[in-house]
Amino acid sequence: MSQKNYKFSDYGDASVLIEFSKVFSMQAWQKVHHLANQLLEENIPGILGIIPTYTTLFISYDYLVIKREKLQHVVEQYIANIDDKNLKIEGRIFKIPVVFGGKYGPDLEYVADSQQLSNEKLIEQFCSKPLQIMVVNRGPMFGTNFEKEVARLETPRTAVPAGAITAAGEQISIMIQKSPGGWRIFGQTPIQMKMEFEQNPPVYYKPGDMMTFYPIGEDDYSKFEGQTISDVEVKE
Repeated sequence: MSQKNYKFSDYGDASVLIEFSKVFSMQAWQKVHHLANQLLEENIPGILGIIPTYTTLFISYDYLVIKREKLQHVVEQYIANIDDKNLKIEGRIFKIPVVFGGKYGPDLEYVADSQQLSNEKLIEQFCSKPLQIMVVNRGPMFGTNFEKEVARLETPRTAVPAGAITAAGEQISIMIQKSPGGWRIFGQTPIQMKMEFEQNPPVYYKPGDMMTFYPIGEDDYSKFEGQTISDVEVKE
């Protein structure tokens, strides 16, 4: 990286935030996740946690093991070695079955109308190519392959089921557990993607991995129940 185009900020007395951009860009996202992957691979003593987002990287650390100045020096060495011409992040491709519409996707018609498409054409477009996981938050989150933003619900639902495929703004998310939410539900997968906190990492997928979706009928939903993300077909 030829010039310093990031910002280091303290968050409390034992964490820092590295900001590569104030607005989303694919390049900023790639830099964040290149850096996160490098730091995770190195397992640097004193670093307790790393949380990459769309444009920032949050690092918590043990200041009895690594001092703030030393941490910044180490991290900036990794940043300096990021090759701006080789930022592509590749991962596995998971094939995810989805029931669209009906009780599993009550907002399908709304989402289709927002794109000026029929329900069938929206499903076809959504399933036409893999979507890359950008961050892991309440579940895997993706950019959309829709042309227009999708408005949130005016009144959020008190309960959105695990596996719900939801859309809002320019993002898609899969809910990993039942929780309130104001995003539009247009489908649901029976594949479980919940976090297993006794594992490290706690989820089987990561930013950079991709998911490709294919439609199944309501009668087929039960055939996949009980399966987890580690059970589905994967292309390396």
